Amino acid sequence: MNLTDSYAIVAYVAGPIADWVDRLRKDSEPGCPHHAHITILPPRPLVRAAPSAAIEFARPLVSQFEPFQVRFGSVEAFYDSRVIYLSISAGACELLTMHDVLNTGLLEQTEVFDYVPHLTLCQQLPQEPWDRLLEPYLRRWQELDASPPIRIDAVTFVQQRADGRWIDLAELGLGRVPAVG
Repeated sequence: MNLTDSYAIVAYVAGPIADWVDRLRKDSEPGCPHHAHITILPPRPLVRAAPSAAIEFARPLVSQFEPFQVRFGSVEAFYDSRVIYLSISAGACELLTMHDVLNTGLLEQTEVFDYVPHLTLCQQLPQEPWDRLLEPYLRRWQELDASPPIRIDAVTFVQQRADGRWIDLAELGLGRVPAVG
């Protein structure tokens, strides 16, 4: 799928884990344009509405969710798509539910892969044996003291541009029911 001018909903990650991921990406994937994040709604074209309408469609759906904690588990891999990632050991149910609620109406799309909440460490990997690819990530994760949980209290609606960079279009707060009036 061509991801140019596609749209996604992500939860940016902050704190020590974000710093660790950003350093790791800088070392392993120089020029990676994305800050550490958890994708909630993978990139997709908007065929049913303009971005502003899609944002307003998503806003009340996101506001139904209360803020929650996410804790990261272990280094794992999606072998078919050649991605190394951190699994999520706490908060995965909330992320799955949020994905399912958002993947409706104006934002609905059949996903290329089943949605699995995770934090991508590296993608577009060379065709090398997996044990060789995974080893440095496993080692660096073990060297990092247990990371504290992160709090998800907002998500961001992003647009992916031709250069691969994202433009943040809107922040959508969890647990914030819009005022009527």
